Amino acid sequence: MSGELDRERVRIAEAGREALADIQRASAEASAAVVRVIEQQTGITLAPVKPSVMDAHFSELVRMERQAAAYVEAMRIVRQWMLPTDPRRLGELMPELLEDVREQIADSLVRAGLS
Repeated sequence: MSGELDRERVRIAEAGREALADIQRASAEASAAVVRVIEQQTGITLAPVKPSVMDAHFSELVRMERQAAAYVEAMRIVRQWMLPTDPRRLGELMPELLEDVREQIADSLVRAGLS
């Protein structure tokens, strides 16, 4: 039963990743279209503006803190299996790891907003 639940969790997470990727792709395409139109009509190139961390509210800082902690946790686990001189990428290492270790790393990276 646990294996079935794990597969279902992975399936749901993958569907979520695909949906987010679709949204990001559509947003990037729409943004690029706006930039093109403005540039064609005015000659001015709009550059994407990233919000400054100095404009963040406390709740946003707390979210960033949770993400940073999750990333640190992922790295704590990765360091047990990968040396700084390791030529492999994380994606190449993951299949070689125990399933529970892979899940811990993946869960931490998702919580960090990196996967």
